[in-house]
Amino acid sequence: MRFNGKRFQEIMTAQKLTAEDICKSTGLGTRSFQWIMTNGFASEDAMERLAEAAGTQVRELLLPDISGTVENAIEFIKDQKRATVTFSQPRYITRIKKLAEKYPEECEIVVLNKSTGEGETICAHVPTAWIRVAPPKVSVLTDEQREEIGKRLLSGRQNIDK
Repeated sequence: MRFNGKRFQEIMTAQKLTAEDICKSTGLGTRSFQWIMTNGFASEDAMERLAEAAGTQVRELLLPDISGTVENAIEFIKDQKRATVTFSQPRYITRIKKLAEKYPEECEIVVLNKSTGEGETICAHVPTAWIRVAPPKVSVLTDEQREEIGKRLLSGRQNIDK
């Protein structure tokens, strides 16, 4: 995740926190913390620990994704109850937004990035029980069944046009 080091430094200054204080409260090593501050990237876990140490929310420490991301990712650690999902495809972004509305306790949108000309990316937490990998269902249909389905589709389209 892209880490807003400048914003984090402002929070540290306002709260009179030192790098040593942050390392102690997050469990991050000094080198790891300095790397995050210098390079502007942190794992989800590190980002959450840094936000907690600063008394803020993760979304306050994230920078928008300006790279034109076309990747989707699902991350979780074995036996964890929560997964982090990141999507750039509109169909998945819409799905996550709807799930967050319907199940706010289970689905938390961490950040929604909107960039001009690039579209959106979303990062959210969902239960790992929602994650499944399965091949698409393949139906073996007879010619008669396909013909019947075709007639129903055609009939449905004609009814929509009316």
